[in-house]
Amino acid sequence: MPLVAALALAAGFVHPTPSPPAELPASVYQARRAKVMKALGGCAAVIASQGAVNGITEDFRQDGDFFWLTGINEPGAWLELVPKSAYRKVRLYLKPRDPEAERWTGPREAITPALAEKYGVDRVLRGKPGLVAEASQSGCVALLAPLDNADDAREDVALSHKAAAAAGVRVDFKRELLAQLREAHDGDELERMRRAIAITRAGHEAAARATVPGVSERDVQTQIETAFFSGGATGLSYSSIVGSGENGAVLHWDQNSRLLRQSDLVVVDAAAEYGRYAADVTRTYPVSGRFNEEQAKVYRAVYQAQEEIFARVRAGVSMQELQHTAEESLRRSGYLDKFIHGFGHFVGLEVHDAGDYEGPLPVGAVITVEPGVYLPERGFGIRIEDELLVTSSGYELLTRDFPRKLEEVEAWVAAARK
Repeated sequence: MPLVAALALAAGFVHPTPSPPAELPASVYQARRAKVMKALGGCAAVIASQGAVNGITEDFRQDGDFFWLTGINEPGAWLELVPKSAYRKVRLYLKPRDPEAERWTGPREAITPALAEKYGVDRVLRGKPGLVAEASQSGCVALLAPLDNADDAREDVALSHKAAAAAGVRVDFKRELLAQLREAHDGDELERMRRAIAITRAGHEAAARATVPGVSERDVQTQIETAFFSGGATGLSYSSIVGSGENGAVLHWDQNSRLLRQSDLVVVDAAAEYGRYAADVTRTYPVSGRFNEEQAKVYRAVYQAQEEIFARVRAGVSMQELQHTAEESLRRSGYLDKFIHGFGHFVGLEVHDAGDYEGPLPVGAVITVEPGVYLPERGFGIRIEDELLVTSSGYELLTRDFPRKLEEVEAWVAAARK
């Protein structure tokens, strides 16, 4: 038995939580940045750290683009890419140190050559990059991120590009570049997503067991999330949705306050995150253990829509084409007007990850397939959501270990409650 597990058991933990995954090596981020610089065609570019800071301990979550390029989860950081520079093509700027703040949040590393080696960059500095000077030497500057809903960092980027343009430097707009490069996932990413899905399965098994009459939606949520973290989750992919009865017809129900009734269906949209990578799975559970005749009819229509979408998934198809397939299936079953959202989305560093919804899907893309029918007037909704990996031969159903057919769901619920 590993020492950590032995110590945890000695301290009274019956099920010690597995250790989080090791950080990806700097070489992974270096390879990603090299792809970006090749696509820049010699232009310089800067990318600002984005994210929200919440609470006294500055709990910060980096945006997907910056994290994908650096692996850094720190506010106030900047990445500067200068493909034409001889020795300092990649420069990382960190915010200035604040000794008083660090007494609250912990010490930050000093700027040393070792820090540059740790992050796999040519140089680490503090402050903000001087884009105009670098752009003048490069002859052009690339705009990689949209500037709508600009915060202070993006406003700085906007001003830098305006200054570059005023200095006669060409501005290339490459807002979709990072989204396109992030669509196809490498082996390290897929390993984390597979682990997130495996942990998520344990949470849904807990949901199948807990969705019984008289408990609250919050009780079910608690059981799900306990299973996630006991299984090694490093976070939640999103706020867990447990919608019973009429709440199941609310797409993003988050109050989780209603008591479950015998006749209810419960839409459980909940998933674990592992090493920053998300999962996303939805199942619909009958509280009684059985779908009634009306519920079964709707469930089979949603399942059929899923099957028809699966049949179309391959490299080269677009998300728009798959949306059309979903709509046509539910049109034939008579429920199109009750299908009020997209059939699916990309998954990766974020549960709704970057990707091109109009272009062809590449090998390595991970998407959800989640048709749903919502009948608030009948007091229920049904959604089935799975994850697929696009492969050279079609797709791999990453969530194949979850029950999907109606009879499989009923059997799973029965087994979970024994």
